[in-house]
Amino acid sequence: MLAGLGTALTAGLAGCSGRIPGTGPETVDAETTVEDDRVLWRYPRRDGDQEGIGYAAVTADRLLHRERLPPTLRLEFNSTVGGLAASDPYRGFHPDWFRFRIRPPGDYAARLQYAVRVEPPGQWEGFGASYDIQTGVREFSVELRDVDTQGTILIPAVFDPVIDDLPRQLHCSFTVQASRPGVFGETVRVRDSATLPLDSVQNE
Repeated sequence: MLAGLGTALTAGLAGCSGRIPGTGPETVDAETTVEDDRVLWRYPRRDGDQEGIGYAAVTADRLLHRERLPPTLRLEFNSTVGGLAASDPYRGFHPDWFRFRIRPPGDYAARLQYAVRVEPPGQWEGFGASYDIQTGVREFSVELRDVDTQGTILIPAVFDPVIDDLPRQLHCSFTVQASRPGVFGETVRVRDSATLPLDSVQNE
């Protein structure tokens, strides 16, 4: 089902950790944009900064129809840190880890039965995907740890409703931690959430 989706990775040179022993990451805010088929978070939002250290996104690509079964939804998780995504003085940031979470509305009939299939982005050992129950709804999580590589990492996925039609929307959230190497380096952590509407997703 995931044939042809592909995985994109634009890698830069990995650097040393910018974390200072005994200190925690600085929490920074994200600027959220919700479009017809995408939730986009740019971070950090600071005065005079247009791009920050990167961005994260969840995109609803298109519907995939099946015979005698409900259609599935093709998704894409995007984490971009450093490299072409950032301008000075943020170019030195490297991602430490990131996590995306999605869940349907609480009144969705298949809130406990749906399935999500993902394609791992390369050979990282820190890749993981799991389900959890939150307030009576099945929540799906995908994460990648020990990244330390600048650029864009895409994780293709397919949302399968299994027994019902697709939900009208998905609640999406993300957390990203990134570090800037060097003696005076720093570590930042960004998290945010938004609702992705699915009414305008195209058919295939």
